Amino acid sequence: MIAKWGIDYDSRNDMCYPHPCCPKCGEIVLKNRNDDGYHCISCGIPIELEPDMEKWFKKREGKKVRLEDCWNGCGGKKCVEVVYVRNKHTLKWQCAGGKCRKCGMHFIV
Repeated sequence: MIAKWGIDYDSRNDMCYPHPCCPKCGEIVLKNRNDDGYHCISCGIPIELEPDMEKWFKKREGKKVRLEDCWNGCGGKKCVEVVYVRNKHTLKWQCAGGKCRKCGMHFIV
């Protein structure tokens, strides 16, 4: 099945944006973790993308990790690995989570 354009919601910015969606149920399509394929988050069926949709996903790929001081009270310096991913609507980097290598504190956003 070939994906169609649909709408997804960005709760951080309270805005809707176009997103490749399943032609069967209308839910968003995500990239598989194990391979380069894509699937519907609801049906789970494999989905093919058109070239413009592949470019859309390519722009939103990647993550970066920054080391920051721990705010949990362990006093560690540059020991919290904070992971940033691109916002699918704005393409700006946003915090997704992190973990302190010293005290084990972790968080998910």
